[in-house]
Amino acid sequence: MDANKPLQISFEDLTYSVKIPAKSAVGSSGHPLLRALKSPFTKPEYDDKVILRQLNGSFRPGRVTAILGPSGSGKTTLLNLLAGQISTGTTSGNIWVNGRLTSGASMRQLAGYVNQDDVILPTMTVEEAIEMSTILRPPPLASQSRAPSPMASIVGEREASAEANAARGADQLPLPVTATRPKGEAQGGRSAPPKISASAAAAAREAEIKAHNQARCSHAISLFGLDKCRGTAVGDSSSKGISGGEKKRTAIAMEWVTEAPVLFLDEPTSGLDAHSALMVARQLKDIADAGRTVVTVLHQPSSDMFEIIDDILILFEGRIVYLGERANLVGYLERMGYPCGMYTNPADHVFNAVLFEGATVAKGMGDSQRIEQRAQNLLAAWQGSPEAATMQALIDSPDLTAIDKTQFRQTSPPLTQLKYLIKRAGRNAIRNRLVIKVRLIQSIFFGLLIGLIFLNTDNKSVAVQRQNYSGAMFFSCVTQFLLTILAVVNVFTGERLVFFREWQAAYYGLPAYFAAKNIVELPIQIISPILYAATCYWLLGFQHDGIKFVLFTVVAMSLSVCGFTCGFLLGASFKTLSAVLAALPAMFLPFMLFGGLLVNTGNSTVWLRWIQWVSPIKYGYSAMMKNQFSGYVVDGKPIGDEYLREVQLGSFSIGVNIVFVLGISLLAWVLSYAALAHLTKKGRGDSAKYSTKKCQAELLGPPDARFTKVAEKPSHVATLKATEEPQKPMLDLSLD
Repeated sequence: MDANKPLQISFEDLTYSVKIPAKSAVGSSGHPLLRALKSPFTKPEYDDKVILRQLNGSFRPGRVTAILGPSGSGKTTLLNLLAGQISTGTTSGNIWVNGRLTSGASMRQLAGYVNQDDVILPTMTVEEAIEMSTILRPPPLASQSRAPSPMASIVGEREASAEANAARGADQLPLPVTATRPKGEAQGGRSAPPKISASAAAAAREAEIKAHNQARCSHAISLFGLDKCRGTAVGDSSSKGISGGEKKRTAIAMEWVTEAPVLFLDEPTSGLDAHSALMVARQLKDIADAGRTVVTVLHQPSSDMFEIIDDILILFEGRIVYLGERANLVGYLERMGYPCGMYTNPADHVFNAVLFEGATVAKGMGDSQRIEQRAQNLLAAWQGSPEAATMQALIDSPDLTAIDKTQFRQTSPPLTQLKYLIKRAGRNAIRNRLVIKVRLIQSIFFGLLIGLIFLNTDNKSVAVQRQNYSGAMFFSCVTQFLLTILAVVNVFTGERLVFFREWQAAYYGLPAYFAAKNIVELPIQIISPILYAATCYWLLGFQHDGIKFVLFTVVAMSLSVCGFTCGFLLGASFKTLSAVLAALPAMFLPFMLFGGLLVNTGNSTVWLRWIQWVSPIKYGYSAMMKNQFSGYVVDGKPIGDEYLREVQLGSFSIGVNIVFVLGISLLAWVLSYAALAHLTKKGRGDSAKYSTKKCQAELLGPPDARFTKVAEKPSHVATLKATEEPQKPMLDLSLD
């Protein structure tokens, strides 16, 4: 297989629009008060906003194509549409890869994607982030190295492997060398080596794959100039890590190691200094020189960066006003009547003199009608140019080279995903002080606090014992439930975007992530209540009974687990921590009010009494109260049973109450998985309609019938005619 087999991306009549709220039809002025008075049952009205308008173009392999244009022109939308990253809106037109009609889901089988904002788990080092990509998304060629022969250690018969390595691109590491021989055949008359067991062969394969991944990772670190920071944590806004340029190069390296034949990048140089931006551009050029198709959005590249680019696409108001070789751009602009000065950056010239003339700026760039008219004039000039005819010839006569199934991006098996994610989640829990350290410190602190406040309650009067024990147990329930929720949402809301981006980039599946997250963090939710109970139980003077201590601890553990699952549900349901904190009181306060202490649930308002049956605090409080007061005797009087009858906590036993808490935990756990599934449902656009097999069949099929028919005229004739025809008179682009 040739990983660098050329892939040409073409598109025609590509149009994209979204729905936006229409201006109110109530009243001639559309006053906000009138809009507010409209019935909530009125069907909302929407208008179509066209973002991209009938775009035609082609991106060739082995070249860096830069998409330029002002903000709001549709650059990122076009990139996302071609890369299959858009899941909303209405799309029309055709996209082809080597003449095969392609959907967004199919494009993801071939293309890597680098977002404008680099989202990497902050606690990971640069080396770990790149290594993760090699393990979870092995390069296409790695599949050939997964079955090394047990006789690979024998020197000789390696010509086939040497030839395969020689055929690989300059940016690719040699494959692990393997040797195979017919059964029973020996080299040089020597006897054949003994057979190797299946387990030993599997271990050898695993060791060889690991060595290959490490070599691939080291090569990427060296290639992208990350040697100095390979062991440094990526970091985020709250914890210092690598620089912005290093983070961007790390993100690109994470896609490079997958050996995807197509690479899309959204403004990879934004926010970088001139040197870092130039370094990124040169590395993109090196990637393209290896035969890959590189398409990137750039925001006003410098002169040095501009010289590195092969092809330029200029978007203005959702229209292509130029698409062709970078070397031809200056000549095209000069024919239009906009000559570029010798010492002027052509990219700056396009923005300052072509897209926005001085007269336009002086009269106000906010004049949408003038800008729209200028966009139409520029489009007319482009459509009548020889460069546009040449580009149309590329679209009509694409490279029809068959797409090899070995070019598809690979995904590691679910078990490999689970193993790695457990390892990564464990590292993150240790390195992120909010996950383990703060949680354990909180448990000990609040255990000491409540224990010292109600110290030796068993030596006080009956009335004081009843009040203190009730308050201490209610506080214990609230603490174990609420503090766990806050700890979980504080961490997971930061990881939520990381999960979404990694899932979208096909690092792993939702089941593997969800299982790893629970496997690593659930033990923490069990250890913390044990520390809390061990700290406060004896200080409070509860009954000195080992079984009752164990039951108290089990109730605290069940509430902690319930808080974990509820916190997970909130974190999965809301995008930001502020949204979670806004929703948390609405969920927690009713649970607390009907927890059994503040309101006598047996005599509460009838139509609100149902809340107690969904409150984990109520079940936990009931279990703790019955554990402490059942059979509790003071001075020979059974005050405990009498007190339980007064507070009316229900007839459920301690075990049943614990089961109800765990039942609510299970329900929240299932709902949190459903919330993440809903999040991922939108993550890959039309993936729900296209299975992997269907996408691959789409790409492996024959070219579109349009390209296989015998044309009336060969494409090169049309191109030659367009080039030789006399130049048309210049269009008047003035707006006056």
